[in-house]
Formats: sequence, structure tokens, C-alpha cells
Amino acid sequence: MKNFYKRILIMFVMVLTIMSVGIIKNEIVANAATVGKQLLQPEEGWKRYDDINENISYKELYLNNYEQLYNKTRHYNNIQGSSFSFNFYGTKIRFINCIYSTRSKNVEIKIDGETEICSNQYSPTLNTTQALTYEKTGLELGVHTVKVTLLDNYWMEIDAIDIDEDGYLSAYNEDIKNKSLSLNKSSLNLIENSTNKLIATTTPAAVDIDWSSSDETVATVDSNGNVKAIKEGQSTITAKIKGTDIKSTCIVTVTKKDTVPEPVDPEQEYIINTANAKGDNTNNASGSVSIKFNGTAETTLSVVKTADVKEVWVGDTFTYTIVVTNTGSKTAKAVVINDSAPNHIDFIVDRVTTTKGKIDESSTSKNIVINVGDIEPSETVTIKIPVNVVV
Repeated sequence: MKNFYKRILIMFVMVLTIMSVGIIKNEIVANAATVGKQLLQPEEGWKRYDDINENISYKELYLNNYEQLYNKTRHYNNIQGSSFSFNFYGTKIRFINCIYSTRSKNVEIKIDGETEICSNQYSPTLNTTQALTYEKTGLELGVHTVKVTLLDNYWMEIDAIDIDEDGYLSAYNEDIKNKSLSLNKSSLNLIENSTNKLIATTTPAAVDIDWSSSDETVATVDSNGNVKAIKEGQSTITAKIKGTDIKSTCIVTVTKKDTVPEPVDPEQEYIINTANAKGDNTNNASGSVSIKFNGTAETTLSVVKTADVKEVWVGDTFTYTIVVTNTGSKTAKAVVINDSAPNHIDFIVDRVTTTKGKIDESSTSKNIVINVGDIEPSETVTIKIPVNVVV
């Protein structure tokens, strides 16, 4: 009999436990933030800013101290046309305020130019502090403009603002949506002591840009976007429209300069061979091709550079062909071909082909480097470089 009652007692305790868990869970659901309810602290995934944040601009809304407020302060007034404004980066926003019978039912909330009328600060019966009075979610991740205006002569206030936990407030700038910035490259490979220029495109066109490097011991950048490689490593170059949070970045990877091995044979020497493109294809069509290799006096290379057009216009695309032939009786070792772009020409790096070797990672639209390797006597290497004609 005792065992029977013991079983009943155990089952009863288990039922109570299950019911308690259910009640707790239901209570959590019931307490999830909803407009009109008190919200003393930001929920998970949110971050709270007080009304005294320096990025919030006020027009005829004045600071007021009250013990029951978030951080004991708020801005409020009952003058028609009173307003506050700011920008924020994120996807969602909440306003924390008092709900009371003297509050306005005509508060205009404008986000990115889209207007809503909010009446949630008003209640004929409630007197609730630190309540959620407005919520907007599902915005595109980015910078948004917010302006809140009182449309009548009842009271309006702002106690606190909740946004994404990884978001931030910034000073009000109504024109922020009409500005953009992009760089011509998201990544750049450079050899130590070499340079390259990043080009920033902005809307509108005539805006000031601040340039910066995350590690100036690796790469520096000047006010015109000229990047200089200092030493091996990686640095992020950032272009930012002055006075805004609008920016674009480029990751710069710097590698060490290849060293040419000293000749083992005292009779060995380094040979440089240069050739120009045939034909008057642009204002300065030729450019120059330099070839560096290890070899003796019996090692000779010939190089011919041609273009597949006679005349070109801005916007045209054509192809340079470089043909390198070992005309000597000895092998040319460690051959490196370097081609510099003439005026008004941009190389299309990702479309360059070679019958031997590979395109060096340091190649740019103004300079192509090809590591060919060894070229045997009578062997020919053909390189094709597509180009764009630019202004």
C-alpha cells in the first residue's frame, strides 16, 4: 500500500513539474516584447541608446529628468512641429517611451522618406513608463534616416531607442540614400616597392573622400588613391565619403620582390631584350616588352609584338600578340617577360594567355608579367594580351 501511494506521489510531482515548465514557457511567450508593454531592457539581438546620445538632433524637445525613465532622462514637449532626428545602421528599430493620457495620437515617424502616423504613446487609462511604443523591422541592412515630428499640441517624448545589437547611430543626414561609393578593385596584389592606383566612383561625383590603410607598415595610400607596397603582408585600403559612414574597401596583398640568382658560371650573364609593337595602332601603340633571362653569349632571344588592328577608337577591344623565339644555341633559363601598357591602353589581365609559363599575380591593367621558365633553342612562346582602348 505504501508503494502504491509512493507511486501516486511521484507521478503527482512529475505532473506538477511538467505543468510548471509549461507555465514558465507560456510566461516567457507572454512577456515577449509587444507594442504597448513595458520593456525595461533591450531584448536579445537588440541594443539600446539613451535619449542623450550625441547623434540625436532635437528641435524644441527639451531634456527632462524623472526617476522612472531609462537612465532617468527623456526629451519631450507639447509644441506642434517639435521633432528629433538621426541616422542608424541596421535592419530594425524600436522607440521606448511613457504611455499616458496626455500623450499625442498624432506623431509622424518618417524612415527613409516613408511616413507613418503613430498614436501608441497615448492611452486614456494607462500610465506606463519605459514602454515599447513603436517598432519597425525588416529594413534593408544599411544606413537609414529617421525623423519624428509632433503634429499637434499634445505631449511627445523620446526616452530610448533600440536597434540591432551590431548597429549604430550616426548624425542625421537626409541625403544619405542618394550617396554611394565603389572602388574599381576589391583586391590587389603588389610586389614590394611597387605602386598601383585605386579609382573611387561616387554618387554624386564631386564629393570628398578620406583614404586610409589598416596597416601602413604593409601598404600606404595617399589622398588620390595611390597605393604603395611597403613590405610583405596584407592591408585593407578604405575609401570613405567624408562626413558619412559610406565606404568601400580593397584588400592589398604584398609579396616580396623576386631576387635574380647570381650566375654560377662566371661567363654567364643577364640579357635584356626589348622590342616594340608594329603599326601605328593608337596615339602611342608600341609600349615596350622587356625580357630577362639567364644565359651565355650564345643564348639569344628575339621578340616581336604586333596588334590585330590598324586603327582603334575609344571603347574598342583588340589583342596584342608577343612572340618570343630562342634563336641561339643555348637554353634561356628563368625567362621573365614584362610588358608595359602604352598610353590609352588597359590590359585585360584575366584574359591573357601564354603557350608556356603563367601570368604573375602582380600583373595589373598597366603591366603584365609572365614567368615563362626555360626556353630551349628554336622554341617559340606566344603570348596574347587582350586590351581596352580608354580615354
